[in-house]
Amino acid sequence: MSPPIGVTAAKEDARPEDTLGVYVHFPYCLKKCPYCDFLSLPSERRDIPHAAYADAVIAELSQRTAGLESLPLRSVFFGGGTPSLWAAEELGRVLDAILARFPNRTSALEISAECNPSSFDERVARGLREAGINRVSLGVQALNPGRLQFLGRLHDPEEALQALAVARAAGFARVSADLIFGVAGESAEEAAHEAEAVADTGVTHLSAYALTIEPGTQFGELARRGRLPLLGEDQVAESFARVESSLEARGFTHYEVSNYAKAGAEARHNLGYWRGEPYLGLGAGAWGTIPVADRRLRYRNTPSAERYLQWPAAQSGLDLTAEGPFVAVVEPLAPDTLLSEGLMLGLRLAEGVDWQHAEARTGARMWNPSRERARAKWASRGALLEEGARLRIEKTHWLLADGIIADFM
Repeated sequence: MSPPIGVTAAKEDARPEDTLGVYVHFPYCLKKCPYCDFLSLPSERRDIPHAAYADAVIAELSQRTAGLESLPLRSVFFGGGTPSLWAAEELGRVLDAILARFPNRTSALEISAECNPSSFDERVARGLREAGINRVSLGVQALNPGRLQFLGRLHDPEEALQALAVARAAGFARVSADLIFGVAGESAEEAAHEAEAVADTGVTHLSAYALTIEPGTQFGELARRGRLPLLGEDQVAESFARVESSLEARGFTHYEVSNYAKAGAEARHNLGYWRGEPYLGLGAGAWGTIPVADRRLRYRNTPSAERYLQWPAAQSGLDLTAEGPFVAVVEPLAPDTLLSEGLMLGLRLAEGVDWQHAEARTGARMWNPSRERARAKWASRGALLEEGARLRIEKTHWLLADGIIADFM
């Protein structure tokens, strides 16, 4: 893949609302994990409509980007599902179409693909590199055979470590790994040891999530019936602290509640979410939040892959600002909703939130009696720090982040 002629680089300090991320959802996977609440459709690679799905994403792209083409492109993220199952030439065809649509880009354009160790080898790595991917994120999740089985993963510890080695050998300068801690039977020491083992492979980014039980998942149903073994809150907190100290000792910065990075290797696409920047969602079940006229519009595409595949045959005059056959949800976002969600996401970051900038971006007022009370409450406990117009949660209180943020909502 080669960049289109006439590409211009946008300034890195462009205002956040003037840059754009693109998320492409690939819904197919080999198996749905019991904790997963994303749209994922178990499929063998040979049964996936590789070219037809690419055709549908490109058709959506051509119809959804009107008025957005001048925005500097900051990131493209292929998520799922399991994008490493997608034929690399078809993924590359979609990426080429996106880059052709957005010739104005930030100078450090990040192009990521989520991958599972069970579908990532030298051939897949080479194909993704040739397609234009410059960052991969591998779902390691655990390095213990029993925990991997409990989490429904198809790989074993050796395959996980081998996938990370393959990614590094393939020339990806930026490699990320996901880990899940707080699983029943796992000690804090074991959680820290797994984080250390993954960090020592040379990854530049690591996401470490406490196991979360979501309604509508297999784990959610088991938990509802009292049949899912769970770790106690104190044990989860100890694991969180031990993982943090282990990774920081290895040169990783804890820049978001669940994310760590070497210098300059922060996930730029996800930073866009946390900072409230717009993003274009493409694919079955994809969510997006984009500027339309003088407002922000949130939407979700149909979660039916079969229906989504019919997009190329649809008339080009579709109204994508209203619910219809290909759009399941459309929600104009009110100023206060934008500000509240900006706080919800931004307070997860070590950098926190500049509330004056949030007011200017959303048109909403930050301070009302409820938020003033939350401000006083958490500041008095040393959990909330205020530096000029910047609010941030003190890192020793990050385990309380959900409660603090709820007070501000």
